[in-house]
Amino acid sequence: MTLEADVIVAGGGSAGLAAGLAAARAGARTVLLERQTKLGGMGTHALVHTFCGLFHPDVSQPWAWLNPGISIEIGQTMMERTGQTAPDLMGKVYVLRQHPSLYALIADELCRAEPNLTILTGTEWTGLERAAQGWHLEVITRGARRSLRAKSLIDTSGDATGARLLQPDWCQQAEPARLYRPAYIACFHGVQGVHDDGWRLQTGAMIVRAIRDGLLPGPAIGAAFRDSPFPGETFVTVDLEAGQGDWDPFDPVKRARVEQEGREVVMALWSHLRQTHPDFQACPPPMLPVKAGIRETARYIGDYVITGEDLATSRRFEDDVALAGWPMEKRENARGPKFRYFDQHTPPGIPARCLRRQDAPGLFFAGRCLSADHEALASLRVMGTCMATGEAAGKMAVDFASRC
Repeated sequence: MTLEADVIVAGGGSAGLAAGLAAARAGARTVLLERQTKLGGMGTHALVHTFCGLFHPDVSQPWAWLNPGISIEIGQTMMERTGQTAPDLMGKVYVLRQHPSLYALIADELCRAEPNLTILTGTEWTGLERAAQGWHLEVITRGARRSLRAKSLIDTSGDATGARLLQPDWCQQAEPARLYRPAYIACFHGVQGVHDDGWRLQTGAMIVRAIRDGLLPGPAIGAAFRDSPFPGETFVTVDLEAGQGDWDPFDPVKRARVEQEGREVVMALWSHLRQTHPDFQACPPPMLPVKAGIRETARYIGDYVITGEDLATSRRFEDDVALAGWPMEKRENARGPKFRYFDQHTPPGIPARCLRRQDAPGLFFAGRCLSADHEALASLRVMGTCMATGEAAGKMAVDFASRC
């Protein structure tokens, strides 16, 4: 039996959530596929706890939303649920603290309100081919195979899965040594004290001494702490080298080793801080993520490949469908980010041509696997921007399906 739809969205992260909502709200019969058991992508499974890219990049002015639509809807709802009245100003950027559990709940509520939207979780696509009027997908859900057919397909897998299944030369990938390093994030509860910059510096110094004395593993040196919107709850992020030049995010053995290393480092941090830091003495074992946060895998080569120079010069395009608000946050090693800010405080545009290919009518792509070079991806991969490009792809897919 084949499930028929107008639009299929493959991937239920921030981009896929926005794409599915946009398509369903436009009246299209929409199916949203997600390989995990809940929506939200890195914001729920990897415990990425800030929405970046939601705000205008000019921090000399009061904060302002950047892209209209679903990104504001989700951002405002998160602010209400967490009791925040404004984003945080962190250096030269505005960020909104988000809670992964609330993000999953908000995603469920928004999707349940759309009668045109069908969610298939625990579903992985295994085959893709062009059909007479659209696209034919083969998927597997807990051992059961099924077929899906739609007029339009949106790839928000983050991995350019559609291109890799159908036409591998439609996608690109940076060399292993330059791939942005993965992050491992855990949530610590029962942490006491006021966690200001001084506290973070003091805690960082304790970690450095422990590494020097052989009490903590070396990767713990990059541990960064950031408070949840709720008292006593703190997230810790550890960037991992992941083998540097040997890192391959598509290699299951290397992915497994990254997950193992992340757990080892976080649990060692918890054990050490609980014994030596007074604010962690009542801290139970941390909540671990479903998976590590993968920042970069493969991207489509669309009708236009947006570049870091395009973003740095705040370039605008005739076919803009979204705006970028986050600087290029390059993490090619585990020693912290290197930011490249826009030359002006003006947000650059993201053209529709980055979300499609002329030789693949009805196929669209958004989020982390949109058509961008390695440097531009450092900006466009964040959740707020993914929501904006996902919503744009959803509207483009409905427009195409309506003309078929």
